[in-house]
Order: sequence, then structure tokens, then C-alpha cells
Amino acid sequence: MNRKRTALARMGLLALASLLLNAGSRSHGCLICLPVPTTSPADYLLDSDLVVIAREDPGAPYWLRIVKVLKGDASGVEREFFLEGPLQPGPSLNRNREVICAYGSREGRSQPEWARVGDADVAFTPLVDEILKRRQQWKADPKERASFFAEYLGHRNQQVRALAHLEVARAPYDQIREFAGALSHQELRTSLQNFRLTDWHPLYILLLAQSDEDIDHQLIAGKVRAAAESGRNLHLAAWLTGWIEFDSDAAFDFLQGNYLSGPARDAAEIRALSLALSVHGNRGHQYLRPRITQAYQKILERHPTMATGIVTDLMAWEQWDLAEAIVPIISDPPPSLDQASLLQLQAYLRKAAEKSPAPGALPESGSRRVLLLILLALLTAIPVGLSLRRWKPGRVVSP
Repeated sequence: MNRKRTALARMGLLALASLLLNAGSRSHGCLICLPVPTTSPADYLLDSDLVVIAREDPGAPYWLRIVKVLKGDASGVEREFFLEGPLQPGPSLNRNREVICAYGSREGRSQPEWARVGDADVAFTPLVDEILKRRQQWKADPKERASFFAEYLGHRNQQVRALAHLEVARAPYDQIREFAGALSHQELRTSLQNFRLTDWHPLYILLLAQSDEDIDHQLIAGKVRAAAESGRNLHLAAWLTGWIEFDSDAAFDFLQGNYLSGPARDAAEIRALSLALSVHGNRGHQYLRPRITQAYQKILERHPTMATGIVTDLMAWEQWDLAEAIVPIISDPPPSLDQASLLQLQAYLRKAAEKSPAPGALPESGSRRVLLLILLALLTAIPVGLSLRRWKPGRVVSP
């Protein structure tokens, strides 16, 4: 009993701290409002050593007793435990109800601990059983996991629906495209008008982009045009990705005229544009890579700090035509580019130089030969430059 009193006192302090931290804020109290990315309840179920159904003590809130084991061996684990930090917080005072909890070591911690995964209701509990049965199958074929949860996106149970949203939202873009029809177009339009669901709007936008209806195409293209006019960037990457999905020519013409030329845009807008281009270049319309590369060149001219992410894509696609655009960035790097980033840009230049024809195969006055010589000279000089950058901050000035 003393142990319970101590734990209850701790719980009171935690509750008070939570109230102070969240004063003035308004919580919707549901998983669907949580930001993405985050740890999925399914991660806890699959990665934990022990999963149980536990019943709360109505006289000692957050004290639970194991009533059924769903996974693992509960021997050696106390049947009664205190849930200090539930995964899914919710009203729990003085209620004799059952919850699903997972026990294991997480986030690099050496000591195992309990986490509440959800309420053991008539819809969620059978889903938990199904998740546990599919562990080996999903290990062998991870894509099956998102496909499984896509069928629950429109489920009536809030816990089930929230879990499905999180799992599907973490899937790569090329797989999300396969889930067209998981939610009706009308459901997607309605959800996009609900501000409470704003954290899930990117998922709805990408699903709606698979529609073949003009009303949806006009909605998505209109959102991009409105964002360009107002300078807003909320979910801009998703809206741009959607427009490129069904009308890449019109989307690229608009981007060229409104984001890649004319007055300089805010860096946040360009990051959103770069992300949309990267998504399609890697997991979407890969045939657009030449046009995406041209857009990247425009971005590098005004936003050299984005070079690292762009070079990552270019190396994966084996696109070496932007070496000339990378040269001035390495020659005079922005302060925000660290040594690791500069080394990555250097690696791109080295690879580009290797892919260029031998000097003897080029005309004596050819621009490609001049570029190659510049690249080779830079590759020799860059290590010295990096050493100087590393040495300067610690240099001692003599009196």
C-alpha cells in the first residue's frame, strides 16, 4: 500500500506539471491529431517482449493488474504495475476498465518499462491480435504492413482509424499511390476542410491526387496557385506533389514561372518545392528526373544551403550535369554547410569528374574539358580548404 501511495503522489505531481505546461492550449484528445512522424502503437506491440491486457484499479488510478497475456511470458514480471507515462494519454481516473500495455526496452533505454498502447475495446483488441500474428510476415515483406492498415483508414473505431492513418502515412509515396480508393473522394474533400485533422492533410492530399475527377484536380492546382500568391507554405509540398502527379506539364510550367524565376521566394517555400520534386524523382514520376534536375539547378543558384539534399538525389539518380553548379558552392560555402556536407558535395564532384570523358576525347577548347580541369583542381584543393575551416576557429592570436 505504501508503494501505491508513493506512486499516486508522483502521479499527482506529473498531472500538475502537465496542466501547467498545457495551460491555454486545447487538446483534441485523439491520436488522429498527433503530428507525423511519430512512433506507432504497432511498433510497441511488435517490438516489446510482453503484451498484456490489464485492468485498472478503481481506487488507485494508473495502477494496473495483468489479466491476460497476448504475447510473451509474464513470469518474472510483477502482475501489478504503475503506468507512469502512457503512450496514449486519456481520462483514466477511478475507472475499472481494461487497457492493452506493452513491456520492453525502447529508445535505447536499458531498463524495460510499461507503455499503454490503447483501450481493450471490441474493435481494437482483435486488431492487436491480428498485428501480433503478422509479425513474421511483415518482417519478410514490410510493404504488406501498410497495405494491411490501408483497409482500416475509414474504420468507425477511433483507435483503429488513428493507428491506420499513422501506419499508412509512414509508407513511401509509391505505395501510398496504390491506396487510391481506400477513402472516397468525398471523404477526402470533407477531411481536408476539417482543421482538426490538419496533421493528416498531407496524406489526404496525396490520396486525392489519384482521383480522375476534374473537381479534385482543380482543388489541388488551385491550392498551389493560392499558396504562390499568398506566400504560404502549409502543406505546400503535398499540394505540389499532387499537382505533378496528374498534370506534370502544367505544374512545372507554373513552378518555373512562379517559384524558380522572378523575385526570390522564402526558403520554406523552396524547401517544400524541393521536397515535392524529390518525392517524384525517387518514388513517383521518375521519368521527370531531367526536368527535376533543371529545377534543382535553379534552386542551387539562389539557395545553395539546399545543396546537400539535392546532391543526395543526383547521386542516387546518377545525374552529373550539375557539377558546374556545385563548384561555386564549394569554393565559397555558406556558413551553415558543415564539413560533412562539404565532403558530400566533394564526393559528387569526384564522381562527376570520373563520369566525364577523358581529356583527349574532348575538343581542346571544349567547355567540358575546362570544367573537368576545374573539378580536378578543386578535388585537390578542397581537403586543404576544409582543414583551414577546421583550424580557424581554434587559432590562437599572438599578443
